[in-house]
Amino acid sequence: MYRINENLSKEENLELAKAYGEKAKELLARFKDIVAEANKQFPGATFGLSKAKLAKHQSPNEAYDRVREAVGAWDRVHSFYGQRERIAKEKADKEAQVEKIKQIEAEKNNLANEAIAYCIANGRIFGQDGFTIDTAISIANDIAYIKEKAKREAEIGDGYISFDGQNCEDECAGWNPKDRRCECGNRRVSWTDGYYSDFRDMSIYAEAY
Repeated sequence: MYRINENLSKEENLELAKAYGEKAKELLARFKDIVAEANKQFPGATFGLSKAKLAKHQSPNEAYDRVREAVGAWDRVHSFYGQRERIAKEKADKEAQVEKIKQIEAEKNNLANEAIAYCIANGRIFGQDGFTIDTAISIANDIAYIKEKAKREAEIGDGYISFDGQNCEDECAGWNPKDRRCECGNRRVSWTDGYYSDFRDMSIYAEAY
């Protein structure tokens, strides 16, 4: 509301009041146009509303609220699809995890069955001397290790082989499995099975300890 300035003359106050009112008329006209455009572009949900509610939905405040809400439309839609994608991904990840667990269990079962067959083929009797489903793989690995060890030692005979950790200060021919130490006596040596080897593909090597 325009306030009269006592320091100004009547004519000056009238002139200022006129300019004040004209500016307000201009803004009001623009404001009405904006509200009308807002109601056109972002109409209220008027289906089945009473006249009073219809009038309320045409009010400037309601139009402003709808336009302000429309400003965040992209963020809400983006959030909606983002949440849907996250849920779908979580579901897919969970299904993949379950499938992976099933695959691992199947591989374990197959490996256990192969180990049982291997043990039986090498003279072990299921249910005796600790031979069970749970111990089959370990026993099969032990059998394969002993067989590979015997094979390698037969091949070496009285000769010598090099070994991991062979850093003897004196001249050393290597290690013969019949002895606990290498040829020069500097290092203790024994057979070690490969990290990834098992009864299906047993590999061993000589290593100082």
